[in-house]
Amino acid sequence: MGRLRTNSQWCQALRGRPSWSFVNPFPLGLALLMWWFLVPAVGQLFGQSEPTHFERQDKLDVPRLVNLLYQRGEPAVQSQAALLLLQRGTEESQEVVRQGLRRWDRPDVFQALASALRWSRDPQYIPQLLQALGCEETTIRQSAIETLARFDYRRVFRPLVALAEDERASGLARQSAIQVLARTQQRAAIVPLMSLLAAEPPAIREAAAGALEELTGLNYGLDMARWQQWWQRHKDLTDEEWLAARNAALQEQVRRLQADLSRAEAHIVQLHQQIYSKIPTADRVAHFQTLVKSEYPGVRVQAILWMVEALPELDSSQQQQVTQLLLHLSEDGVEAVQRQAVLTLEKRLEDPQVVARLLTLLEHGSVGVRAAAARSLGRFRAPHQQPERLVPILAALKKALNDSSLTVVAEATESLGAIGAPQAAVILAELLRHPSEGVRQAAARALEPIADERVLAELWTALNDRSASVRFHILGALGRIGSGASDARKSEIVAQLQSIMLRDGDPGVRSRAATILGELGTPADLPFLWQRCLTTEDERVRGKAWSAIIEILARSGNPELVAQWDQLLTNHRDTARRVELLVEIRSRWQKSETQRPHLDTIQGLLVQAYLAQRRWQAAGPLALDLARRAPNDHELRRRLRWLVAAGYLAVDDKRPEEALSWLQAAEDLLARAGDLAFEFAALRQRAQQAVPK
Repeated sequence: MGRLRTNSQWCQALRGRPSWSFVNPFPLGLALLMWWFLVPAVGQLFGQSEPTHFERQDKLDVPRLVNLLYQRGEPAVQSQAALLLLQRGTEESQEVVRQGLRRWDRPDVFQALASALRWSRDPQYIPQLLQALGCEETTIRQSAIETLARFDYRRVFRPLVALAEDERASGLARQSAIQVLARTQQRAAIVPLMSLLAAEPPAIREAAAGALEELTGLNYGLDMARWQQWWQRHKDLTDEEWLAARNAALQEQVRRLQADLSRAEAHIVQLHQQIYSKIPTADRVAHFQTLVKSEYPGVRVQAILWMVEALPELDSSQQQQVTQLLLHLSEDGVEAVQRQAVLTLEKRLEDPQVVARLLTLLEHGSVGVRAAAARSLGRFRAPHQQPERLVPILAALKKALNDSSLTVVAEATESLGAIGAPQAAVILAELLRHPSEGVRQAAARALEPIADERVLAELWTALNDRSASVRFHILGALGRIGSGASDARKSEIVAQLQSIMLRDGDPGVRSRAATILGELGTPADLPFLWQRCLTTEDERVRGKAWSAIIEILARSGNPELVAQWDQLLTNHRDTARRVELLVEIRSRWQKSETQRPHLDTIQGLLVQAYLAQRRWQAAGPLALDLARRAPNDHELRRRLRWLVAAGYLAVDDKRPEEALSWLQAAEDLLARAGDLAFEFAALRQRAQQAVPK
């Protein structure tokens, strides 16, 4: 209880002792002062706390306990005295308790004794508690109700029923007895309560209906017939079955109330949204200050979201005010609100006060808040002039890697990767051996954009991780390393990628390996990729292997190599891939100054691929354009033959007008066409005959 001695207690302690008037008061006061300070110190020195009145209860007689029980303004002292009186169990102490329960003029005494009886449950005081049910003092009556409800219902059931049915008793006493019957939660109370539905006065009937609703979770009101029908279906239940059914009904009622509360809160949020939309920008900060004091968590969360939206439009002074509001909400008693505020503080990390608050929450917050703090700290970017500000953040995130919650560890892992500090890659690589799959996944995901050759050994080992997600991101990290590595290191990585494509059991991992092989590979790797396209492989892997082939050919800048692969696809009669290859290479080479001179070669191959697919609409204009750029007559005649072939296909498809338009556009080229002029004339005649009359 701590130090309980007040001035009045000192007077009582000294009362009855010899007079001290002859003693010099100064030494006496000095002695008392030394005793007051030295006793606790000595007790603490020897591992003992200061003795109190209640620790020396064997020295407290009943009169002393009575004095403490009736000591106003000291509820803790009164409660202790009440407990000690009940524990004494003597005839004198029992009489004191009975008298105290009759002292309705002292609600504080009654409440102290009633609270003690809830713990001791001594049945000899039930009559006094039953009498208190009729007290007009609300606090006394409510204390009696709560205390009787804690007794063994078998001891209080009959007296309560008798009191509830006693027409001579006061209405308050009867209604209070009905409330206690409901709080016993026993099925035995249902029949007496149902009989009271027909009692007089009406207040008793309403109290009985309310008690039945509390007992059953059903709202049948005063409808006796419905209650009787329900009772006929449930009267044969055992006590255990009754309690199970009642708990289920109460749980359903709680769910309904929670749903109602959620809907009501959502409606309140909607009303606030309507109000917010009408508030001028200049007044919004003041409105935020009102919203953060709302009793509804949903409103406070919505206020946080509005603050994020409004920040870019506010001046520096208003932004600082919003920051202070977010800092205040980061201490909110509702975790959802606190977490949202912590996540939003990532927008204000330039403020040292915000960083300090996040560091504190990362260490001392709840699991959700610690995870949110770790996530927000990962968005910190130290100014070039103040690199030292990053040091405590990295230290805190590294410490969070040992957090008891894997969620926090995962967030701290990703934040270390997001910060991109030089030592972050090494720290994250160590986590690839973590026993938690979620942490390994987070580490691999965070390593992907920052990996370097220092962690290559850990990456080789992680390629055998049982998690496909870990292996997937490790391949991305290898791709990053290979993009800037030497040819020897790149060859080593390419060999690993080929091995992964052959042995890994996950199609997603194999397809990622194919993609990275396309980024790092050379023309020497094309046969391997082509084999993966031809095997009975997963469709995703075949698609990525083919994309890798296109990537390597486009990056090579070698038109002869492209022509070889065009011929290979022609031999395989794979016109779809042939067109896809040539279209993609043409698109890329058009953007490169060094590759543009080779575009005509690629477009010539593309025209032939279009003709093989009977796509004359695409082949004709492209062939005509190539003919106009022909470097010599031999090449001109070659390209005009493509135009003639496209024209015949157009006529066959009932589109002779297209063929005639191409022939007219190429009229000025016929002088150099030689013997092709005869073929042009034959095509024109056929197209004219095919034109509808």
